[in-house]
Amino acid sequence: MKTRTLLLLSVGCGLLILLAGGFKLFQVATDRTEAEVLVLGTSATIGDMTVTVSSIEVTPDGLAVSVKMFGVAGEPVIEDWRLLGDGQVLEPSGTVAAGVCDASSVIPLDNAPVFCILRFPLVKTVQAVAYTRAGEQRQWGP
Repeated sequence: MKTRTLLLLSVGCGLLILLAGGFKLFQVATDRTEAEVLVLGTSATIGDMTVTVSSIEVTPDGLAVSVKMFGVAGEPVIEDWRLLGDGQVLEPSGTVAAGVCDASSVIPLDNAPVFCILRFPLVKTVQAVAYTRAGEQRQWGP
């Protein structure tokens, strides 16, 4: 092939790539995906774990989030929980107290449901409590 032919082919390929990129940019810009926020008390199956957030309460120690979880024996309870509030993403504290899930809390080997409380720092406005597992996320809001 001649040099001129190769140059014209490379320019043509470049234009096609540019056109495909512009089309993809248009697709992404017009995509209107919204995160679904579940009502308190609603159960959701995320991966192989079933989770329910029963309540979100303000206490003198911060926020207390009551949860019920079951599905994977031996799995840590407080991992993958987040609180979205005041423009921040907060993790639960590992506070050890009666009824509170701490860093050692796990789903029992008999896979019985775990009912416990997650403690979060106090925020003025709670947007949602989120749980992420197996690449999926669910959110519960007040």
